[in-house]
Amino acid sequence: MNTIVATQSLRMGAPRKAQFGCEQGPARNAFSRLWHHYCALAAKRRSRLALDELDKHLLDDIGLTEEEARREASVPFWRSRL
Repeated sequence: MNTIVATQSLRMGAPRKAQFGCEQGPARNAFSRLWHHYCALAAKRRSRLALDELDKHLLDDIGLTEEEARREASVPFWRSRL
């Protein structure tokens, strides 16, 4: 995704800051820290949903069994560790 943004910014001129993007870097206030935490939890949830959709042969490639993948995919977002 960063490659796409970098390529687009080269074509469009100076890079623009995303209005609601999950930016990396130091948090400046409570709202930005909360937003960064939300973005991290949302990314973990998307990863777990993608893990739940993988077939057996793809799980074998990453060294997981179907049971391990389903168990990890079923973890609710509020129990995620960052």
